[in-house]
Amino acid sequence: MAAPDPIAERAVALAGGSGASSLEVDQAVKSLAESADRSSLEVAQAELVRRVRLRSDDYQATAGLSLVNRALALTGWQNPYDWKHRRKP
Repeated sequence: MAAPDPIAERAVALAGGSGASSLEVDQAVKSLAESADRSSLEVAQAELVRRVRLRSDDYQATAGLSLVNRALALTGWQNPYDWKHRRKP
């Protein structure tokens, strides 16, 4: 079995209990986004998805996944879509 991903474990720890206020959640998301690059967050996302697929009642992984998804959204798109005008045929 592979070692757990440190970013995924941190996300689960930051998710903590279900009684977190929206300000605490926003701070946790910002902390995750600042502490990891996009590729590390994507690896953590894949690890947490794997955990949820193994055990659908893993609520800690689900809460951590929610934070990682929000942190990924905060980092923005890697390669934005090019909206170049196309010629009409």
